[in-house]
Amino acid sequence: MENKLNAKLSPSQIATQNKKLDKKIILITGANSGIGKETAISLAKIGHKVIIHGRDVEKTKQAREEIISKSGNKDVEYLCADLSLKAEIPPFVDKVKQKCDYLDVLINNAGGQFGNKREESIEGHEKTFAINTLAPFLLTHLLLPLLQKSKNARVVTVSSESYKMGGKPPLEDIELKHNYSLFKSYGLSKLYVWWIMREFVEYLKAQNITNITINTVEPGSVESGLQRESGKGILMKIITILWKPMMWSMEKAAATSIYMATSSEVEGVTGKFYGDCKEKIIKDKYISPKAQKALWDYCQKVCEGYL
Repeated sequence: MENKLNAKLSPSQIATQNKKLDKKIILITGANSGIGKETAISLAKIGHKVIIHGRDVEKTKQAREEIISKSGNKDVEYLCADLSLKAEIPPFVDKVKQKCDYLDVLINNAGGQFGNKREESIEGHEKTFAINTLAPFLLTHLLLPLLQKSKNARVVTVSSESYKMGGKPPLEDIELKHNYSLFKSYGLSKLYVWWIMREFVEYLKAQNITNITINTVEPGSVESGLQRESGKGILMKIITILWKPMMWSMEKAAATSIYMATSSEVEGVTGKFYGDCKEKIIKDKYISPKAQKALWDYCQKVCEGYL
């Protein structure tokens, strides 16, 4: 019953319900604004040690100060890196290791949505795929040793209901060098990151790693920094204005990540997709073990020099 009750509670109330849990060390990516910052505030309020990530040093430092002020918890650290670049992820992981000897929770929250014109990072990856799919793949891999040192570790990865709008995954053109569109790239990236997390469950089983659970969440529609690039277009501005009355509050959008990071109800639960603090049933047409493995192999190949 806990998950049904929590769906009606604020993140702060969820946090209070979970005070009985041991203090956790929690890393949240993309936490200098939006849902990530709201998640950090609520988790810090209980007394967890929170490490927030952002790209911009000054903005992330200010976010840390705000989180401390609103939560009353000074045990908040900040680290910066551009996670859309593979080369910045190993040094970032080294910085995390300097902050803690183990990690209880990794919340892969950082994400992006770009414009109608396909853009590549300086490493040659389509930007939406790089930050939404490739970064969680590589970061989770490199943080496994820290997570293994926790008694019960959790990986919570933020996807989106937009996984439904990408169309048929073109596995011969994963980074959409052909037939790119804003909605296709974003939708597929959110489907792909869910596939990656499902494949991580199989990877952990094969490695006989039993103390880490892997789950994916969707936060609902919310106005956040996600549209900082895509929102510059006239069409997206119109869509945002029309959709705004139906958007969730930032607090409600953060609730499922908080629930999956702290609730005793989901202790030991792995390989699931949650939204509104309850498990979501995904239609079979969005599940393909063969395609999932092909995507995993592709990510391994392009990250080979960093694993």
